Amino acid sequence: MSTRSLPLRVAALVLVLAATAFDLFWRLGAQTIMNDEQVYVSVGWQYVHGDFTGNTEHPPLAKFLFGAAQLVFGQGVFGPRLVAATAVLATGLLLFWWLRRPLGFWGALLAAGLWWLTPRAIGAAWPDLGSGIGARIDRFALLEPVMVVFAVASLACAWAWTREWRWWWPVLSGVFLGLSVSSKVTTAVLVVALITVPIVHRRWRALLIGAPLAAVASAAVVVLVYVPLGVVAPIQRMIAFQTAHNGGGHRTTINGVVYLHAPWWADFAFMANGIGWVMVAVLGVGVLAALVVRPDRLVVVLVVALAALMLFSTVVAHVALPHYYDVWMPFLVALAAVGYTRLARVADPRRPRAPRRSASEVRLRARRPSVSTAGVVMRVVATALALAAVVPAATLASTIAAARPAGIALLGDALRAEGMPADHRVLFVKYGSTWGVYFRGYASGKPEDGKFGALAIGPDIRYPVTPEVRSFLAENRDRLQHVRVDYLDVWVLRDGAEFAQQDGRFVIQG
Repeated sequence: MSTRSLPLRVAALVLVLAATAFDLFWRLGAQTIMNDEQVYVSVGWQYVHGDFTGNTEHPPLAKFLFGAAQLVFGQGVFGPRLVAATAVLATGLLLFWWLRRPLGFWGALLAAGLWWLTPRAIGAAWPDLGSGIGARIDRFALLEPVMVVFAVASLACAWAWTREWRWWWPVLSGVFLGLSVSSKVTTAVLVVALITVPIVHRRWRALLIGAPLAAVASAAVVVLVYVPLGVVAPIQRMIAFQTAHNGGGHRTTINGVVYLHAPWWADFAFMANGIGWVMVAVLGVGVLAALVVRPDRLVVVLVVALAALMLFSTVVAHVALPHYYDVWMPFLVALAAVGYTRLARVADPRRPRAPRRSASEVRLRARRPSVSTAGVVMRVVATALALAAVVPAATLASTIAAARPAGIALLGDALRAEGMPADHRVLFVKYGSTWGVYFRGYASGKPEDGKFGALAIGPDIRYPVTPEVRSFLAENRDRLQHVRVDYLDVWVLRDGAEFAQQDGRFVIQG
């Protein structure tokens, strides 16, 4: 490395890290709490206080970490979100460390930067602050960020094994895979990618020795993590639940259509909505280049990792949620970075001098673009495409800069401003169970469940508005005050009155 390039590299790294710190940690507690997030945070708090009965449908490690964070930072989502954000930071650092040798400084920084600074949202409307949709999956206390960081660490250690065939690398790889699977089981399929590493290097003895070491280390970690819960029984309950859940289906909405059993392409649709079409193009071109321009062993390993995770999502799993695609994103980003690095190096100026040619060959060659010209063009194209990611990255940063609570998180203040008595309850219609995060005990999604002082209609088409609700609104306009709270349409009964369901219709009382 030239000493003249060192200041530029340091400046670039510092700039990327500064932008990363902003994207990951700025206004981290401001975003509206998700339903799944609240479950994991609450269960984590229970775990560190000795109650291991909650959310046994998923492994416990991430929830242990969320609980420990609350012991340090106080009960609530901030500490667990800090765990998730720190995991994202560590994932990027691992990508940089892993890819530094095969891709060089700039290729590794591109991979880390794409991972750190581009959107991975839970829906297409994330730039709208009032939508309540998270601009980054990993700014929430979900299981995915913890699962992903250990998965990347596992594969990075397996690759480091190729530089130094020492026994501790497969052990570390197994430990990290065990930690990943102990957070969420999806990454268990990465076993095939770990096995691929010694195979593509034709290290058969290393495979025979390393595979058992990694397997034992991984199994030991899983057992240790599960010890407080009892090991066998909770694992059996998890398998039984996930099997039944996968068979029974889970209603989800994709581009305005509700599915009980997610179609095979569901996670790809969620990814396209979450990262945006600019990033789809950027990553797609990078992946294509990696597959076409001098593909090597690293490309094979990354492709196997991606294929394993994507096949699991498309063939095995019949349940899909908008954040599930996050599991394969670090490997997709890494593969795209490989492609852009290879494009930039397609014409190496240090190539050997060509032999002397006849005059006719010289005239014929003069009519074609020179190799150096083609190389310059390819470098320009690669740079332009990679820089296209700046647009969604800038949008992400501006959205995070203005992050705020939305909708359901602001509804309580709106109801108080309209004068609704504190003991009156809210009926939620066309809305999922997220209301329970903010209104548990003061609301319901069931019309038959008592009396209500307000009616809130959300945007969730899985739960359509009933004719009963439409009739109530049409017949009582003069007694209802309408308030719009971001994505919620709210009707509050005037003068402290309440309504209840009687004989299949709503009747105002008082």
